[in-house]
Amino acid sequence: MHPFENDMRFFAAFLIFGASIVQAAPPVLPPPQLQSDPAPARSGNFRSEAASVPTAPAASVDAPLPALMAGEGDYVLATGDTLDLMVYKEPDLGMRSKIARDGRVQLPLLGEVKVAGMTVREAQEHIRKLLNADYLVDPQVYLNIATYTQRKITVIGQVVKPGSYELQGNESLGILEAIGMAGGFTRIADSKNVTIKRVVGGKTETIKVNTKRLEDPKGGSFDVMPGDIITVGESWY
Repeated sequence: MHPFENDMRFFAAFLIFGASIVQAAPPVLPPPQLQSDPAPARSGNFRSEAASVPTAPAASVDAPLPALMAGEGDYVLATGDTLDLMVYKEPDLGMRSKIARDGRVQLPLLGEVKVAGMTVREAQEHIRKLLNADYLVDPQVYLNIATYTQRKITVIGQVVKPGSYELQGNESLGILEAIGMAGGFTRIADSKNVTIKRVVGGKTETIKVNTKRLEDPKGGSFDVMPGDIITVGESWY
């Protein structure tokens, strides 16, 4: 056989063998691409993820107004008290104001309103009626004491520690408790002869109290008021 024919046969056999290898090899596929999980369907009421960070709830002007605390509603307002006013669904009417020396407080829409001498409940209802008369339909008003005025009493005479003593908040204090704050009676005190000087309506009144009777549970009680001057007399025997 001619050498050329041998070369041709070898080349043909090589081509056939290579083709069989190509057909037998598995196809080369592109590497799979990682895909993120599809976001769950959300309704239109949901905020975006960026806006879903929990935050402290803001005060709502539509929230129901709080109720007066026990005892607070019966506190008698006085010059120097600072008040917080809130009106349901009317945030522009909310404000803080101090009762002036004339007993009046400055309020939105209403201007100056006299509240000194009223209890908190009475003042709250008074303001509600004023707003209802000319400005709002059936308003819900809340009045709160932000700070109390300085409330002092003075105890002098035959007590162990005469001086001025401050009342806390809307604290109600009986005359025997007031004398107790001053250390109690001295040995020569006359517990039947105690006088209280009190300013009422711009005039000074003098009230005499027999505290000996008040020591009996059935003897009643007598409460002091801010500004009272209590004098314990001396026994002559």
